[in-house]
Amino acid sequence: MHTRYERDFITQALIRADLKDGTAPIMAQLGEGVLAALEDYPQRGAANRSKTEVRIQKTPQGPVKDTRTINFIEHSFFTADKTGQAAVSSDHIYVATRRYEGYAPLRDQFLELMDAVTALYPGLRVRRLGMRYINEIKLPEADAGPGLGADFWQRYVNPLLLGGLRFAANDGALARHMCTTELNYGTDRATIRYGIFNSEYPKPNRRREFILDVDTFCLADLAPAGLEAKLDDYHKAACQVFEAAVTDALRDRMGRA
Repeated sequence: MHTRYERDFITQALIRADLKDGTAPIMAQLGEGVLAALEDYPQRGAANRSKTEVRIQKTPQGPVKDTRTINFIEHSFFTADKTGQAAVSSDHIYVATRRYEGYAPLRDQFLELMDAVTALYPGLRVRRLGMRYINEIKLPEADAGPGLGADFWQRYVNPLLLGGLRFAANDGALARHMCTTELNYGTDRATIRYGIFNSEYPKPNRRREFILDVDTFCLADLAPAGLEAKLDDYHKAACQVFEAAVTDALRDRMGRA
């Protein structure tokens, strides 16, 4: 997650803005400026999407549930090798990568795309801004040591995150153990998911793979001009979470500068 490491375990990084309804009425055609901002994503397509919103309204007769379906067109873009993806719609804008090359390129691509859309719709507003890093810490190397349970992972992961693994013991029966911690700082939030996911679930886990999924976001009415500062703060927070979650032994395997 940090450039001072020669190796990282990031399998997906994503920045996403959910847009306030009606502020960017993107339809079937995108402006040339938006397409220019996505020139590194040559594989393109569009699809009809929908979302359902449920609101509870107070009436003299009691609460009434109001449900509505919103339809929109999502324009999707992919890099030639399919490791990078972007999407533009009246509902959301995001960029994502499965080949992480640092925070700055990802941030700059997102902000360039936001600037291009904002040039078409100056009244654009963001109702949710988020940044997510998924780390899959994979240590299949023989010199990493034997074992699958807490006794193995305590060398590489903060022992405070391993209580559930110790509770499950280490008899080879563990199929999955994922935990969630949510932090609420008002409009700024963080959701941290961590543990053994096991892609072969419900079979017992047989792989040395530990997930650390850090999702930082805010729920607020934001103007595009304020997004960069928010993202910088979220990246710093995500790095702090990662550093607190791992040990020096893992940093050594990642190649500390």
